[in-house]
Amino acid sequence: MKYCTACKAKYDDSVTFCTLDGEVLEADPASIVNTVLDGQYQMEALLGKGGMGAVYRARHILLGDRVAIKVLPPEVRNNAEWLRRFRREGQAARRFRHPNSVTVYDLRTAADGTIYMVMEYVEGHTLDHELKTRGRFTAAESLEILTPIMSVLDTAHSMGVVHRDLKPENIMVGTGSEGGQPVVKLLDLGIAKMREIAGGDNGGNTALTMAGQVLGTPYYMSPEQWGEIPRDGSIEIDGRADIYSLGLVFYEMIAGRRCFSANTLHELRREHVTTKPRPLYEVVPDVPRGFSDAIERATAKDRGDRQGTAGVLAAELRAGLKTAPAAQPSDTANLAQTVTVETGVPTNADLNAPTILTHEAVPTAAPPSRPVNVDATVYEPARPQPSKPQPDMPAPTIAESASSITIPQAPKPTTTPEVRKPATELPPPSKGKAGIVIGAVVALIVVLAVGVGGFLLWNFSRSKENVTAGSNVSNSAETVNAPREISRYWLELEPSASGGKTTRVARLVPLASGQSLEFHFAFTEEGYVYIFGPGGGNNAPTAFLTNKPLPKSGVTSNKVSKGVEFVFPKGPGLLTLDKNPGTDTFTVIFARTQLSSPTFLNEPVTGEPLSAVQQADLKAFIDKNQRPVTEVDESNPGAPFVRVKTTPEQSNNPIVFDIRIQHN
Repeated sequence: MKYCTACKAKYDDSVTFCTLDGEVLEADPASIVNTVLDGQYQMEALLGKGGMGAVYRARHILLGDRVAIKVLPPEVRNNAEWLRRFRREGQAARRFRHPNSVTVYDLRTAADGTIYMVMEYVEGHTLDHELKTRGRFTAAESLEILTPIMSVLDTAHSMGVVHRDLKPENIMVGTGSEGGQPVVKLLDLGIAKMREIAGGDNGGNTALTMAGQVLGTPYYMSPEQWGEIPRDGSIEIDGRADIYSLGLVFYEMIAGRRCFSANTLHELRREHVTTKPRPLYEVVPDVPRGFSDAIERATAKDRGDRQGTAGVLAAELRAGLKTAPAAQPSDTANLAQTVTVETGVPTNADLNAPTILTHEAVPTAAPPSRPVNVDATVYEPARPQPSKPQPDMPAPTIAESASSITIPQAPKPTTTPEVRKPATELPPPSKGKAGIVIGAVVALIVVLAVGVGGFLLWNFSRSKENVTAGSNVSNSAETVNAPREISRYWLELEPSASGGKTTRVARLVPLASGQSLEFHFAFTEEGYVYIFGPGGGNNAPTAFLTNKPLPKSGVTSNKVSKGVEFVFPKGPGLLTLDKNPGTDTFTVIFARTQLSSPTFLNEPVTGEPLSAVQQADLKAFIDKNQRPVTEVDESNPGAPFVRVKTTPEQSNNPIVFDIRIQHN
């Protein structure tokens, strides 16, 4: 069925224009309500319509389960790019499971060609609805609501999934079961992008349109999503884009309005790229300063200035919530206050008194939602006025610069000159005695000159030695504090054909899905190595190497020797990448002594994914250890490797680093 968007009249699918007002007819998303989809789902109600299709509430006829179903629009079912995006949406959602993320159950094509996705149904209201009905939230309330979302993002980003369309409409505040606490869920992975799928969104981060749709919601899109190249030079969108969007959601919840609210895409792009938001503590005075600073960092223009992970953002917000609100300007400190200075009262403090000036500011590129302040107040150091010299006091010396003042000093007391008697009253010295006195004075002057000169020369040489010694100490400290290499690693790819040669790689380059490989390590110290990576049917974190290796891995111990190459696993075909395109992240832990905690580090490798509790323990263990620096060395094209460097403060702690493998 089709319908007219103007008069709402309904027509058969064969009709193109409305016979009443001539409007172009569109497919009626409500036409399949109260019908049965694919012989399995009773379509009960239309929940909403977006760029990737309409979403319905439905019920499985046989099982009775209530679900949400997203149906792809009929007009794009033959569009290859849309179908790829729809498939990626399902793949991205299936990549991880989280209690605060909507679960995707199935992706199917009905007999009539309808393409649909079956998802978990969440009953409640979106955060956008809550904002419209409530107005604004406190900092503590916003943190309580969005903490589950940061947990979802932390998990998703660690597995290479970037949401890319975070906004209040995609956050559901669901009603808890049996009157329990509300459940917060992240919705709509409609444009989620697996970072490892090269070119997946028609041009990476600069693709703002796809078949007439905007990729991302302009009010919350990060500068790199608008096409700005970050300082790191990479055009790939990563999880820090979601952190930016989430920072703007926090801002809107607390301020009660959007941070950026221009009316055109061009103006919105300019605001996101060049306009620095007004700090939250200035907009809402009761917001703790530390909390406001964390939001300001999350919304930084360059992603290198934002928090590295959603977990770090959550920690900063929790810590910031405990800080005091920013000090508000007092009456005497208010820049807009008019200050009356009583004249005619002599005071020395006039030399330092500031002058308060007001000027008409030139309007800058400010968001239309915030009026430009044309009565800004500026402090300028007072130009000191020369005061009348006091008795026995020299007049102050005023420098050319108004901010440079020479403070007058009181004159040093002088001794009253002795009144000499007239020369006629002095006894005339004899010539002989006068010569002796003059000679003695000259000799004394020479001795003093030599002594003072020698002392100065000796003191200069001592100072030079001290400076040199201090320089050596400083250089030595810099050398001690400089990162040093702790390990090298590379990958050996098995040949695709029997009898072929292996390939050695180090840089993150796309490999073939289903590729078999080995890890090669060389450590500069003796210790123990542990390896975790995606495994099982859903690529959940799995132990690959612990204190008790799997016998068929080809290694009998996880102990490594200094300078001796360690290969894992040993044997062809033992470690094979998933056949579905993606990015596999392997976490490597190196410790100088054998680890027994978390407990599963000392348990035999089974090949089964870690339990939820074990995954949480592993994440906590990883988070408390600082990551080292990694550098790719391709000076020898035939033997590339990655250097892993640590700083002295990491020396006594386990070293944790990731090996990321992209395959398609």
